[in-house]
Order: sequence, then C-alpha cells, then structure tokens
Amino acid sequence: MNNNLKKHEFNFNLAGLQTYTDQVGGLLLMEAVVKAKTAEIGYVQSGIKGTQAINLLTSTLNVQDGGCGWSPSGQTTFTQRDISVCNYKVNEALCPADLNNYWAGQFLNAGSYNESVPFEEQIAKLKVEQIQKYVEDKLWKAQLVASGGTDCFEGFYSLFSTGTSEPVNIVVSATTPAVGVMLTCVDQLIQTLPDKVQEDDDLIVMMSMALYRKYTIDLRTANYYNFGAETRAAGTEFITFHPGTNIQVVGIPGMSGTNQIVCGKKSQLVIGTDLMSDSERLEMFYDRNDDEVRVRCNFKIGAQIPFPSNWASNGLA
Repeated sequence: MNNNLKKHEFNFNLAGLQTYTDQVGGLLLMEAVVKAKTAEIGYVQSGIKGTQAINLLTSTLNVQDGGCGWSPSGQTTFTQRDISVCNYKVNEALCPADLNNYWAGQFLNAGSYNESVPFEEQIAKLKVEQIQKYVEDKLWKAQLVASGGTDCFEGFYSLFSTGTSEPVNIVVSATTPAVGVMLTCVDQLIQTLPDKVQEDDDLIVMMSMALYRKYTIDLRTANYYNFGAETRAAGTEFITFHPGTNIQVVGIPGMSGTNQIVCGKKSQLVIGTDLMSDSERLEMFYDRNDDEVRVRCNFKIGAQIPFPSNWASNGLA
C-alpha cells in the first residue's frame, strides 16, 4: 500500500507584524502632523530634535557694461534662521473593568482578564484627529515662555506680527475685515508685497475660516461665480484664486478668532517636526502592572518664516 504522507504547518508566525492598533496609529499620527491644513500648504522640515538652522541663500546681481578688465561686483550671501520644535505627548489610561456595568462592557472579551478595550481602531482615529486639530492650532498660536506662553517656539501669528527681528511688510491703515470689503483687504495685502515677489507663482493669502466665508460672500456679490472651480478637487476645500491674479486665497483653521490676514510665498512657510523618530507614533498597549490599556503619543512641532520681508500682513489682531 502506497502511503503518501504530507506534513502541514498550521501554526502562525507573526514575528514580523505589529499589533493592528499600533500599526494604524503610527500611520495616522504622521498624517495628523504632516497633513494639518497649514502643514499641507507650507514646507515640512523633518528630522529636527531641538533647534536646527534653516540655511538661507541670497544674492545681489550686478550686471555691468561689457569691455576689457575685471571689476568684481555683486554678492552671494549665506545666512541662517533657527527653527525650534517643542516636544508634546499624550498619556491616557483606559481601564477595561470600568466598562463592565455599561453598554460598552458587552463588547469586552469573555472572562475577567481583559487586555484590550472595545473600538480600539476608532479610539486611535479619534485621538489622531484631535492631535491634528491641536497641531494646526499650535502652529499659529504658540507663545514663547518669555512672552507669557508655554511653548519653546513662536507660532505664525506672532511671527507675522512682532515675533521676528526682520519684520514683515505691514499694510498701512488696513481695512478691518468684514462682508463687503474682503476683496479690498486682499488687494491691500497684494499691493504691500515687495516687487521682488510679485511675479512668483506660489503666492498665497491666508485668513481664518470665518473670514474666508465672508470673502466668498463678496465674490458672489461681485458676480465672480466661477470663483471656486478648483475647490471641486479632493483636498482643496476652502481654496480659491483671487480674481485676476494667480494668488491663492485659503481658509486656515489655525487662524480662528483673529482678523489677521497674511500674504506671501507658501514655500517659505516652514513647519518643523521630527517624524524620522520611531517615538512619533500612536500606541495602544496593555500594561499588566496596572491592569489597564494605555494610550501613548509623542511628537514634535515648530514654525518659522525664513524670509519675513517676502510677506505682507494687515497687522490686525
């Protein structure tokens, strides 16, 4: 009798996998930091642990009449502007036993040894959405300890006001934003920009979401009904072009509660972060010592404007 014996391996080798929530959490956290509205618009400089220099290059070109001889003129200058990032963390403890007497307890594993909580993926996504909102707000409103705040860097609101030794261009007698004058507010900013950047193709006007809605009302009132064609594309909500220009106007959640409107090169809006570090991820893990599920998240963010002179602000609070 011919017996063909086959050996089948039924055990799973999961050594190369992370837990599901930890894996998703890490990805979502990176998206929260990098894809906050302001970070999507500007330039993200990663790999910063504390303070890092942004290396800047400027040049003065001097063209002379042709002829014999050598008359050196002009200048190429290297400068630096530091960008600092602050460390932030989220620590939360979730006790599965606390759910026993509530509806969510029906989703606990059978028995008295619960090493996870229900809806872990949903909890991770919610935490990351909250982190994204926090990052967006902090990028604009962070205040140095020396200025009465709690942060190690200045947010863009201060940098566009008085937070830099090289000030931005301030509109003289700026119009207070309101329905009926929003087009004028934007025109004033554009006129205040220095000539050297007027022809650049990456200019942007940023304002709060509330002011942006007033801006769109004025566009409709002025019969610019084609103002939002590009906003139909995914990921470009609350972005349009100022009529007759190549300058984008954007509603920024982090600018909420202010009348500040700014205009400049979006490539010169620098967001600092680490994101090269394994520590920047969202983790949910069971702690046997305290019999609880813990949520941990560490991340770094900072803000800087390399060339403030290339920006204009209405100077309003």
